[in-house]
Amino acid sequence: MTLLDSVRVDLQGIAADDLVPALRRGQVADVEQVIDVAPLAEGSAVATVRLVDGRELFVPIVHDGRWRRADPTDGMSMVAFSAPAPLHVEHVNPLPAVDAHHERGLDVDMSNDVRIVDDAVAVKWHFQRTPGSLIGSRITAHLSAAGFTEMPQPLAALTWHDDLVVTADRFLPDAEDGWDWMLDDVRRMLDGTAPEPDWVGEIGRLTARMHATSATPTRIIEQPVARASLAGLAPHYRTLLDAPLDPEMRDAVQRWRGRFEDACDVLASAHDVEVMPIHRDLHPGQFLRWREGVAICDFDGSPTMPAELHDLRGPTAQDVAGILRGFDHVSIAAARRVDAPQALSRARAWAHEARTEALAAYLGTPGVPPLDAPLLTALESLSPLHEAVYAARYLPRWRYVPLAVLDGGW
Repeated sequence: MTLLDSVRVDLQGIAADDLVPALRRGQVADVEQVIDVAPLAEGSAVATVRLVDGRELFVPIVHDGRWRRADPTDGMSMVAFSAPAPLHVEHVNPLPAVDAHHERGLDVDMSNDVRIVDDAVAVKWHFQRTPGSLIGSRITAHLSAAGFTEMPQPLAALTWHDDLVVTADRFLPDAEDGWDWMLDDVRRMLDGTAPEPDWVGEIGRLTARMHATSATPTRIIEQPVARASLAGLAPHYRTLLDAPLDPEMRDAVQRWRGRFEDACDVLASAHDVEVMPIHRDLHPGQFLRWREGVAICDFDGSPTMPAELHDLRGPTAQDVAGILRGFDHVSIAAARRVDAPQALSRARAWAHEARTEALAAYLGTPGVPPLDAPLLTALESLSPLHEAVYAARYLPRWRYVPLAVLDGGW
């Protein structure tokens, strides 16, 4: 019996929830077939599984009498970075020496499976086989080669037939993502137990430093800055206008329909825009505060963007729109946690000031690339449409945030 036959016997007919990360359970269709498998080491492998809806998933598996999805307690993630062909390992920076059996899960990524090895390496098992998945690891390798250090240092990537399967980055001790630390700082400001946050300008400057560094040629990306058309984005957002939403959210989106259509017209006419490697999904959760400062993480791109629109380069306005709207979202979430009738209006006033401060800090950073102001306005306007559809597809408990933006005219 071949390895593939053995894996099929054990995994065929298994519930899809037994093959996916914990945060994705209940969100995937039934398994149709195990279509391929590649060995990692003795007793471990990675399988490609096709669902009945046509999606293909990467699943780390181990054998302990039968093949099953590997848990963090199996301590097998580091073997991926010495895997044989047909898997391919690219080392970006040296891997630290670790005890590979000291592995724990980290439930911070809605799409993938993140594991921490020996509190030194963050290993991310990518969930879905997606065209263009190598873009994120190429951007971080480029930034690292250009000298950008304000992100988790990229260490290695495992690919299979030009699809990204696993990445390893240096783990940042005591790291919290912005949905924790930003939200808590704003909440304490709103309830009167702390002054206004002092990090707003630094978020703008950090984003600007990332962009300035990304514009630097490296051996990874020799010509990072180019000109391109963004017209292909307009049909994507117009499609989102007709995405299935609950009645309340649908009504809120329709009240903004004219604004959304005007923004789509701006994208449709953007035929000659400066583009470069950017983050592509920058929001508060991508800013880690750790023991040595703040770092930007997770360059995987937006989960709602169609694969055919995934691109190495984009306009800097896309990232800037993400951080400016992020202040709105943090303030709404923080106000929800404060028992005071004026919390939301006070949060809205803070967000308005924070957006102004962060944008000024971004524009005032030496070496920052030019920012297309009309494009920034259009992408900011389209943000609540993206968030509404994201909530409907992936995170229903998030729906109150785009609703607050759409209902309040933020």
